[in-house]
Amino acid sequence: MRTIAVPFSFSGGSLRTTTNPHTIARQEIIDVLTTDNYERVMAPMYGANTSSLLFTQVDNLVESDFKEEALYMLNLHLSNSVVTNLSITNRPPDGSWSGPGHAEATIFVNAMYRLHGEVGMQTLSVGLLHPFSLTSLST
Repeated sequence: MRTIAVPFSFSGGSLRTTTNPHTIARQEIIDVLTTDNYERVMAPMYGANTSSLLFTQVDNLVESDFKEEALYMLNLHLSNSVVTNLSITNRPPDGSWSGPGHAEATIFVNAMYRLHGEVGMQTLSVGLLHPFSLTSLST
């Protein structure tokens, strides 16, 4: 399988692509998690609607509803992998924070996935930043 590499860049006059299955899986997971409902023309229900977690009190019910819907959406749209578990935390899996001068993410969604035909699990962490944190950086 071959796909366009993100971030978009050109190499030798053509769009850079990748055939690395881990890169493809990670790009697909990030795409689903960072897309909200109604953002895609002709596919209004595509996406995990993750940003809604920033504007609600995340309790056990909200977390379990999000996980169920996001896992369904992820596994429906992934081509070469399966997400087995999602967790919502206020820190990335490695316990670190953002670097100096960078805004700290408000919430992290950690996806455990494996490629089809492979045994080992991988973790991908997507950090969400509350919009109010963006404006506080510019002052």
